[in-house]
Amino acid sequence: MKFSDETLTAYLEGNVDEAEANAIETAVAADPELEARLMALDPFAQVVQAVFENVPAEAPQVDLPEPQSAVPVHHSGSPWRLVAVAASVAVLAVSATFWSTRPEPLGWAEQAAIYQSLYVPDTIASLDNSAQALDTQFELAEAELGRSLNRDTLEALPGMELKRAQVLSFNGKPLIQVVFADEQGQPFAFCIIRQGEGAPSKDVNLAELSGLATATWSEGGYGYMLIGSSPQTPLQGQLDILTTSFAS
Repeated sequence: MKFSDETLTAYLEGNVDEAEANAIETAVAADPELEARLMALDPFAQVVQAVFENVPAEAPQVDLPEPQSAVPVHHSGSPWRLVAVAASVAVLAVSATFWSTRPEPLGWAEQAAIYQSLYVPDTIASLDNSAQALDTQFELAEAELGRSLNRDTLEALPGMELKRAQVLSFNGKPLIQVVFADEQGQPFAFCIIRQGEGAPSKDVNLAELSGLATATWSEGGYGYMLIGSSPQTPLQGQLDILTTSFAS
């Protein structure tokens, strides 16, 4: 059984019935790729994973207060009290480890790259990119974003076939993912997030994120991101067109 990103997101938000939830959980247990997709859709999964990847082998030293000599120590209490004390000390040590090693929160570009890194040609091969489907998707996406997506420009990108416009969200801000297939059928994406008035403009920054070539920039209260299908994907041709078309 195949599950759409929308269905998996609904599952994470607790918006599916018990039968569908059981079906998803059974499928995830048997399918590592589905589990990876589900984790990518969960905004907390990557943060938790990053925390545990960065926990050192030895917890930092925790300085506990010295026992008060004026308070007598009784040994006749319940053994469960000793267990509770030991547990509280363990919690202190784990908490100290977490707060001393927690990573910086992942930004929207890092999250978008993680999500895109799960795409393979089969992911986009069967998408309905009929004119009617794209009309509906772009209308919804532009309404959420509060600006035009310059669809004519996107449809005319050289070597690219427009496949889908999808509404996502990051920290309560609408994030639009426009998906393409290149001439080899490899997935390619252009993302826009509404950052709000007063957000600083940033020049184009080329980087490799989650094993993919990316270009990010910000202007006019919006953030933009171009994502290739590999670390070596050339982006300059599409980048020149998009930075001009989406200039404020």
